[in-house]
Amino acid sequence: MKRSKSLVALLLSVMMLFAAGCNEKVDEAAAQPEGPSVQEMTAGEYEVSVKGYQEGMKVKVTVDKNSIKSVEVLEHGETPGVSDAALTNMPDRIVEDQSVTVDTVAGATMTSTGILDAVRKAIEEAGGKVSDFEKEEAEQGKGNDETPVFGSSAIPENWDESFDVVVVGGGFAGLAAAHTASTNGATTLLIDKMPVLGGNSQINGGVWASYTSSLADDLYKKLNLEPDTADKHIEDTIAGGDFLGNRELVENFVYGSPVFLDLMLENGLKVRESITRPGGHYGYRTYTTESGSGADIVAVQKKILEETDTTVMLETKMTRIYRDSTGEGAVVGIEIETADGVKNIQAKKGVILATGGFGGNVEMRSKYVPALTEDIPTTNHVGATGEGITMAQQIGANTIHMSHIQLYPFADPNNGRIDATAVIPFSGPSAGIVYVDANGKRYVNEGERRDVCARAAQNSGGFPTFSIFGKELLENAGFITEEQINKGIDSGRIFNADSLENLAEMLNAETFGGKKINMDGAALKETIERHN
Repeated sequence: MKRSKSLVALLLSVMMLFAAGCNEKVDEAAAQPEGPSVQEMTAGEYEVSVKGYQEGMKVKVTVDKNSIKSVEVLEHGETPGVSDAALTNMPDRIVEDQSVTVDTVAGATMTSTGILDAVRKAIEEAGGKVSDFEKEEAEQGKGNDETPVFGSSAIPENWDESFDVVVVGGGFAGLAAAHTASTNGATTLLIDKMPVLGGNSQINGGVWASYTSSLADDLYKKLNLEPDTADKHIEDTIAGGDFLGNRELVENFVYGSPVFLDLMLENGLKVRESITRPGGHYGYRTYTTESGSGADIVAVQKKILEETDTTVMLETKMTRIYRDSTGEGAVVGIEIETADGVKNIQAKKGVILATGGFGGNVEMRSKYVPALTEDIPTTNHVGATGEGITMAQQIGANTIHMSHIQLYPFADPNNGRIDATAVIPFSGPSAGIVYVDANGKRYVNEGERRDVCARAAQNSGGFPTFSIFGKELLENAGFITEEQINKGIDSGRIFNADSLENLAEMLNAETFGGKKINMDGAALKETIERHN
């Protein structure tokens, strides 16, 4: 990145003056502060195995008689991109603070907790007391608690930093906005409260709907598919939004999609040799990234952003929006919290809010949809908590369609998380995949949009449901990789059987989220035969 900096607090040095003429002798030993007592440990290196987000994290902790000398993560199976900041920053924080109670890294809490657990175990193995290394964290400076109404009562007279454009949120939308602003000549700041860029975009299923692309002509011909059209894409998008969408915005979205997809492809994005038709789409228009993850797209966006002059600040939280209460009532800047304290940032040409949704905020989502209670898991990342929306409302912004929250019907049944395996049923309808319930009965038309599929799954008994596909689909669909299948089999998410009756037996032998099922193999066979 050509220009990347953090806001640095002004450091003031203070000299303490002592009264002249004082000639009392000072007892130097008595003047030294007494340090905390630490139970002596057996110095050495200790390798500890713990669980982070995934099983199999191995951490080496080196201690001497009374301190933690180093922490090193030797092995792990954590999610790339999401856990990177925790794997990098947590060991340094622990050693620097000599503490096992340092703040976890936002968005990678389970990875952070795993590393802390490893250090605790190492201290115990070394004969030390974990409580000797438990310290209270000093509270960081917080922003102004004043809640503005339709404008800010006090706009800062002096700004700590000034930019033409300030973008809040570093997912697909924020990265695109920052890149566009910067390449068009605006001095641009991009902030994100998380330790890594990407947000929900980083962990999405890596699928991209576009009615055409630079690859389309060759793929449609090779796959013997009917080409899609912009009009059909627009029509499907409006129908998918219950006909409540703004047509002008939908058209902008549809016509812009191939432009941005081609930009990604030109800069190294790899997609699979397929174009699929997920539920709710009536044209073949969906591309799948090589790894089946949105992280592929984020990586390219980060790459092209680094070629601009955009300033990027992570672990930086917006705490208020400044809106002038006079004249045109323009938004003029934001207040942020950083590791160096609270700062005021001027936005001379505008603030772009790309802070995402609020699926991770149970109180907020259940306010708009009471049925979305805490017992319904979310595929959102932990940062999807909606503060950006609330702060915008505080200065007079309106909201629409807040109760239109769509569910995704597929996830890991043991933890509710979306992953590459959970994307297979989403892309599968165009290739003949069949959704069945725990009794082996087909419960919905797979070509329906996903909120219809989600409600149908709930009405079928809700948990668990299964997606049935055969060897032909696997070999010819193009959107499922052999690596994806093997990982799914190894993790107990995909089952390979010689017959449908045998498949039912295998499923009945498993436990899903602590529950057993009793699927009738004959019923499953009848379902698939009728479907075929």
